[in-house]
Amino acid sequence: MIRMIPALAGGFGFLWFLLPVFTGRILNIGNATGMAVSVCLLFYGMRREKVHAALSGLWKAGGIRRGAVCAAGITAALIAAAALLLTCMMIRAACRKPSPDAAVIVLGCQVKGEAPSLMLTRRMDAAVRFLRTNPDAVCIASGGKGEGENISEAECIFRYMTAQGIAPERVLKEDRSTSTRENILFSLRLLEQTRGLPAEDSGAELPGIAVATNEFHACRAHLAAKKLGFSCGTVSADTPWWLFPTFYVRELYGLLYEIFL
Repeated sequence: MIRMIPALAGGFGFLWFLLPVFTGRILNIGNATGMAVSVCLLFYGMRREKVHAALSGLWKAGGIRRGAVCAAGITAALIAAAALLLTCMMIRAACRKPSPDAAVIVLGCQVKGEAPSLMLTRRMDAAVRFLRTNPDAVCIASGGKGEGENISEAECIFRYMTAQGIAPERVLKEDRSTSTRENILFSLRLLEQTRGLPAEDSGAELPGIAVATNEFHACRAHLAAKKLGFSCGTVSADTPWWLFPTFYVRELYGLLYEIFL
């Protein structure tokens, strides 16, 4: 039974990463990577002895072949260590509490026509709960109009939140951004213009800033804000279980991009 664990994990993982394709027609680098790794696990579990024999043969051959085995092992270990480090960063960012009077930036996500996607709905619901609990807080609906969207993500967020009873004057619209970095940048500029947010180099004390987004995405938003000279809290939205692995893996790539580029 223990020998079957890799095969079972690979089969289960493949189905889990495949599920978003059927539930929401979602296929991205996250579930593509997950399915590829799952297939490797499945193959290893089903051909364990042959894989061990092949690796043993390469090792005994010495020279370049042994070096290739070493390089593959070291690469796998480094990838695993990097994934663990990034995961710890995600958890830490998701747990950063916002101040009660924070300006909450709701980060845009896919809009289907004029209706919010499930991920965006979760973000908006988290922001609504925060605003109801903290009457001095304001909100920035952030996101431009993308492909397949009849209205901007900001407009969709504004409509949803005001329909939930949030006063319109508490929801500012930023409808030009097309990425997480632009979400943060353009929202901060809007706060500077409308709420007197001090510029980065003014030396004045900053009001509370927070981002409303899914737990896996908070770290990238924090990194983007940090590059602009601001720190922020998180209004964390949970991710549906059948989507979490796909977007978690995709976010690993996104974090690497944000860190190094």
